[in-house]
Amino acid sequence: MNIEGLGESLVDQLIEQGLVHDFADLYHLEASQLENLVVAPRSPRSDRAVPRKLGKVGRNVAEQISRSKDNDLSRLIYALGVRHVGEKAAATLARHLRSMDRLLDAPLEALQEVPDVGPVVAASVRSFADEPHNRALIAKLAAAGVNMTTRQPEPAVISAGPLSGKTLVLTGTLQTMTREEAAAAVERLGGKVASSVSRKTSYLVVGADAGSKLEKARELGVATLSEEEFKKLII
Repeated sequence: MNIEGLGESLVDQLIEQGLVHDFADLYHLEASQLENLVVAPRSPRSDRAVPRKLGKVGRNVAEQISRSKDNDLSRLIYALGVRHVGEKAAATLARHLRSMDRLLDAPLEALQEVPDVGPVVAASVRSFADEPHNRALIAKLAAAGVNMTTRQPEPAVISAGPLSGKTLVLTGTLQTMTREEAAAAVERLGGKVASSVSRKTSYLVVGADAGSKLEKARELGVATLSEEEFKKLII
């Protein structure tokens, strides 16, 4: 959450003194508790290294904690430490799902439909959200006033386009464009990109060294496109 001044040593002492039991407790601390916190020196170098109150330093940390309540949802998702969810994935999830409630309640299939969120990330998010302890911590953060929504612009919605209403899946390595460029082209034309093949998939774009997704598409009778066919579709 980028809380300036809240280092490992201070966190250790907050825990040792019983003021913090989980990360949500940080947001329930009073400024006076931090100002009056008696900090014991870890490595005394002289007789003057005696326990002292944080004072102004504690007040500044309290201000930084309060400031971080207004962070965007993407920063909070990243800070929760969900396995496999890095900064980019956190920003994408926030942008497309818009609120913590929608993220926690999104079915696995909905998570997999978020651009650049594959089955591994989607399963990890779903597993995290299904854990009652995690939901309790998030509820505790919300009660403290931590922001649970995003201010990122909503994904562009194109009501009409050559790929309007179509869902495409990419597999293998594309030779003339990156995955990101291909996904952007699909979205620009009104379609969407999913991470896994299902009966709802309109086309599977097949690059070099395609794997299990191609087999799945054949099993389900999903139409496939070579890279050249895909390029003709988006140009």
